[in-house]
Formats: sequence, C-alpha cells, structure tokens
Amino acid sequence: MRSRTTCATSASRLAARPASWLLVLLSLLIQGAACAQNSQGDAVLDLLSDMERAWSQVNDYSKLVDKTERLINGDVTQQTVFIKFRQPSQYYMAVLEGPNKGGELIYPAHADSDLAVAHAGGFKGGLARFLQATVILRKVVPTEFRLDDPSLGEWQHQTATDTSMGATIERIAGNVRRAIEFDEGDIGVAEDCDDHGNCLFRLNFSLPADAGEEHVVQAGETLWSIAAAYGRPMYVLWYNNPAVRKPRKVKPGQALFIPRYYSARGTVWVSPDSLLPEKIEIFDANNELYERYVYRDVRLDIGLTDLDFDPENPDYRF
Repeated sequence: MRSRTTCATSASRLAARPASWLLVLLSLLIQGAACAQNSQGDAVLDLLSDMERAWSQVNDYSKLVDKTERLINGDVTQQTVFIKFRQPSQYYMAVLEGPNKGGELIYPAHADSDLAVAHAGGFKGGLARFLQATVILRKVVPTEFRLDDPSLGEWQHQTATDTSMGATIERIAGNVRRAIEFDEGDIGVAEDCDDHGNCLFRLNFSLPADAGEEHVVQAGETLWSIAAAYGRPMYVLWYNNPAVRKPRKVKPGQALFIPRYYSARGTVWVSPDSLLPEKIEIFDANNELYERYVYRDVRLDIGLTDLDFDPENPDYRF
C-alpha cells in the first residue's frame, strides 16, 4: 500500500508543476513502470507472508511427491515418494517408484537423535535386512546414518529435513527476499487457471546466475560444512562447482563459487485454499530443468502418532 500512495502522490505533484506535456508524460511513464514493479514486489511479499502463516498452523501431513532431479553428472532421476511429517521435525519417507524403490527412512531414528534410520530398496535393501537379522553381523551392516552420509545425501538434491513444505517455503522466501534486498532479478505473481476454472497462484522468478562470491577452501572443510556456513543446500554448491568430484574431498586452497541464489529461474504454483505449494519447477543457468516437484494427495492435520515414525511399525520394512 505504501508504494501505491507514494506513486499517486508523486504523479499528482508532477502534473501540478509547470513543464512541457511531453516531459510530464515521459516522467509519468517512468514513474508508472517503477510503481508497477513495486506493486508486484508487494504482491509477492504478501503471498510469501501468507504462505508462512499457513505453514505455521500445520501440525502434520502426508503427501505424495513426484520428484524429478538433474544430477551433477547430467543424469535425470524420477521418483515417486510418500512422505509423512509431524512438527517439529519428524519424517517418514518411502520410495514408491524410481531409483531405490522400496527404500524407507525415518528421522530422527529415536528421541534426541540426530541420525536417521534407513534401508535401501530392492535386492540391496533385502540383503541388508537379512544381514541385520543375523546377530553376529548386525554391527557390520549399519541401520542409522547421518543425514549427510554419502549413501543418503549425495545422490539427491535435498536431505530429509529439507523436503518438508516448511523448508520449501523458507527456501523460496529467502531467495525472493534476498533478490529484493539486492534489487536484482525479475519476480512476479499472477493467477494461473486451467480450462476448467481451477486456479492457482503462480510465483515466477528469474535471478542472476552469476551473482555470488568466492570461497577459498580451508583445511578440514567439506562442501557440507561450507554449505552450512553460507546457508545454502550442499547440492547447489556442488552443482555450481562441477570440478569437485566428491563433496567430502575438496582441497585446501581450492576456489569455489558460492551462488547467491538457489537457482537462476523458477516457478512455484501455490494453492489459493491452503496457501501451500503444489508444484515447483526450477531451472539452472543453462535453462535446463534442475528439479521439479509435484505434490499430490496432500492431507493436512490428520493426527499422525508416534507409531507413524517408529521403525517397529508393522506396515514398514525396517
């Protein structure tokens, strides 16, 4: 509202000044363009605030995620994952389709733990469960993992705790607000309706891919620790530094590019009813799809219990 009042006041003052009509018209056109941009910025910030407010009222949920991700080697993976979440930070995940089909994860593994309990899918997972059932081999085959363990976090864009709708909203909001702070990029929101009149809010952003800074690796650092220090997802750093072969094997003195933004371009579709995201498409600096997430069968506040996050749940295969 502040920008509209300021624009209207400026326009009336300009028109009242003695000047040529050409100068007045040109000035009003420039002022109008700036006002339209400010209005879009206000609309985006209002939507983000509404999304954050809506998320703060969610206690738990379940959802299906159709997930497409481009990996650093150029491969594109597709999965369908079933997720349960309960505040403040409990997760159950099961891969229903795609790579690692049949794999499951619960975080945290138990109260006051920073580890996840997980098993792979397919033959590998079946073999691991068999070996874990053999007392003499139980300690040889781990069941609990750090979230940054290579077997969990280096073949997908996000760790388990980055997959919640709350973390997604935080990631989007942080990037958009950073762009507004630096006064760069193009950001806007509009209504997107299909042929049947079903409408979603569509948040679009295009940000400079070369914006960022250089970090010189110090002894003892990994991509994981550097990403945490800058508040960036590890995979974003890895994707933007393809010379790095392994996230844990960066070399002291090596120069890394730390991007200011999560991505160069993206679109987020938001439900006008729940004010939560329903679909996300993110593109890299080469305009190639970096990731796509489609949320289906989202059920909010369904009363999930401790059993939903217990490896002993008879419906699970831990």
